[in-house]
Amino acid sequence: MSAVPVSSPRRAAPSGRPDLSASDLAAPQLRLRGVTVRFGGITALDDLSFDVAPSTICGLIGPNGAGKTTCFNCISGVYQPAAGTIVFEGTSLTGMARHAIAAAGIGRTFQNLALFPSMSVERNVLVGGHGRTRGGFLAHMARLPSVLRSEQTLRERVLALLRRFELGQVADTPVGELPFAVQKRVELARALAGQPKLLILDEPAAGLNHEAVEQLADNIRRIRDDDGITVLLVEHHMNLVMRISDQVVVLDFGRKIADGVPDAVRRNADVVQAYLGQAA
Repeated sequence: MSAVPVSSPRRAAPSGRPDLSASDLAAPQLRLRGVTVRFGGITALDDLSFDVAPSTICGLIGPNGAGKTTCFNCISGVYQPAAGTIVFEGTSLTGMARHAIAAAGIGRTFQNLALFPSMSVERNVLVGGHGRTRGGFLAHMARLPSVLRSEQTLRERVLALLRRFELGQVADTPVGELPFAVQKRVELARALAGQPKLLILDEPAAGLNHEAVEQLADNIRRIRDDDGITVLLVEHHMNLVMRISDQVVVLDFGRKIADGVPDAVRRNADVVQAYLGQAA
């Protein structure tokens, strides 16, 4: 089965964000080449290759068990591929520790919320930014000026995120006492507190009602348009993926079967058969 190539024409650039030129696409921010992952006799990813351009939204879709989360786990360092390479901004992620990958500018959310339920909203978001603070253990113990400035900068960033995601009124509330949709916004704010260059979102719309999904769509667009952050998105909410993505990559049984702009992928016969179930 042949994959649909990424087409070069781009949509009109939104306000405040430069359009992507051919040279941008020639130098992807994220590049996977021949990535293969096996669990015993099962091949979860089979020679997977695709590129993601900077400041774009790339949707990664496919049936359950297609290898989407396995791909995410390889990028974030949870799994090491048996073969292939993953390169982020010219640096190979192969063998890199998870904390080093996060420090390089890759953040993520998870299918199941990974928050601290007994901690307040503000403290949960602060946790996401601590990897960006300066100084080691001794510097923090001595409360050096550089440490204090770094902590103040982080706190200002967190307060801005709380306002942005309409979390200010619940900043002191334990996360476990909040509705699920609000917890989802907390997790997104926490991921942004680490100032990622690439944000990996694993099924962010799962469990959300229509109104919350629309709010999520606006938030993801803002992350791309206003912050210039690249978004790699796994999601079963097909309407959401097709509306907000610049590029869609489709997996089936660990192999890529399509890769292109949403309209081209939507019409691809292999995608219709494997995932969408009906012609668009």
